[in-house]
Amino acid sequence: MSKKPVLQFSIPCLELETEDKPPIFSYVFYELPYPNAPVSFYIANGWSNGEGSFTQEIVIKKPSGSKLVSTGKQDFELKQRNIPQLMVNYFKDIQFDEFGDYTIEVFLNDEKVMEYIIIVRQLTAEEIARFLEVSQQTQATQNKQKVEEKREEQKKSPTSEDEGFLISG
Repeated sequence: MSKKPVLQFSIPCLELETEDKPPIFSYVFYELPYPNAPVSFYIANGWSNGEGSFTQEIVIKKPSGSKLVSTGKQDFELKQRNIPQLMVNYFKDIQFDEFGDYTIEVFLNDEKVMEYIIIVRQLTAEEIARFLEVSQQTQATQNKQKVEEKREEQKKSPTSEDEGFLISG
């Protein structure tokens, strides 16, 4: 006998760790500043309290209502009601080509069970200035670290004067 599961969560995030432990969702988002470049991200769905074989599908729609991308139907099985199923989808290099509200739709066996919005917006002038400032600071810090590493290497490596000494015992 089959019992339809419940969608416990649907989480969009930029990083996801699952190696032999409960999942860690990093950089969970509800909006994306328009980067003018493709974006890669995850959507993780947690299905629970069901038993049987099912399909899920995630559809992302543009503000105009047209389909941006779909996972297609994905099969999964819940063998026991008390053992949940984590379904992770990686959306690689998605190009958001217009500003506005993008709709995330989650389907179970062709029935929509959840819908939520991700806002794609243009960066403000202040955000662009802050991004450039942080980028410059990061570059300066990296350059300083490289100089320090080089100095440390020079301290550790023997110089021509050191090579003339021989200690024997």
